Amino acid sequence: MVNGQRVVVFDGLNETEEVLKAILEPRGCSVDRVRQRNSNDLNSNCEIPSIVVVHDDDLNESNTSQPGWNQVPKVVIGSVRKSKITSAGQTTRFLMQPFQYAELIDSIESLLQQSPASD
Repeated sequence: MVNGQRVVVFDGLNETEEVLKAILEPRGCSVDRVRQRNSNDLNSNCEIPSIVVVHDDDLNESNTSQPGWNQVPKVVIGSVRKSKITSAGQTTRFLMQPFQYAELIDSIESLLQQSPASD
């Protein structure tokens, strides 16, 4: 994994953020969490992330909340795979609920290896 990459958890559980920080930060990847109801979170973290982790219920809000985020690779956690949420040129991995954190980390690491490092 390349240092300097950034994973953003959009809403979701506190536990998701904590697990990802525990696993990914020692490997040189920063992990942040933004909440759609708190615009200060989005404004203070305006740098485009390497990967966005989002629940399918929150996907539309994460796409429109920041310029450029609609092209960021995503890991979508949900109960139904929705075809309307994938746009051309975008890499999206789907995890069905209930999911295992090992699956989430594998998906993130795979996408991080494919994406160029953001400086």
